[in-house]
Amino acid sequence: MNDRSGHPLVAIGSRNPAKTKGVRSVFPAFFPGCTFTEVETSSVVRAQPIGMRQVLSGARKRAKFAISRCSGDFGVGVEAGILSITAREHINLQVAVIVDREGHSGTGFSCGFLIPDQYVERIRKGEGELDKYSHELTGAERITEEEGIVYHVTGGMVSRLQMTEQCVGMALVPWLNRKVYGL
Repeated sequence: MNDRSGHPLVAIGSRNPAKTKGVRSVFPAFFPGCTFTEVETSSVVRAQPIGMRQVLSGARKRAKFAISRCSGDFGVGVEAGILSITAREHINLQVAVIVDREGHSGTGFSCGFLIPDQYVERIRKGEGELDKYSHELTGAERITEEEGIVYHVTGGMVSRLQMTEQCVGMALVPWLNRKVYGL
């Protein structure tokens, strides 16, 4: 760790409130006293990733870019994206990739929910990101970053903030089990 009296610096590869709040709420349980900095990473990632490769790549790029910009102890990248399960079934979820100064990494996933095929086809054709269709999908007039579409399609049971907390917590598993993971 940097010379911060055992308080790691966590570089968050986003300024999106759902992502930054999610990282800030989970990390202290694993690393008490940690401090945070937010790094704008929109220039290093694709707007609406589709497919496992694009989603993982986006999260990894965010994490690596963030840690490189501020000499942090950890870099965290969270990427929301769409994974195709079958030709006509697609799940929206979030992936977190965490890297540390020594080059170790962890990956975690959130819960996911089905996106109707018609919206995925529009996105593939370049007709906007999933957020563009939020009103059509949910009927909600306004959707906050912390709620996300998931809040409305689940009747308020799950929020985007909770999805971020889930994937970040899962990505931290190697640091909780250092011996097993060789850290």
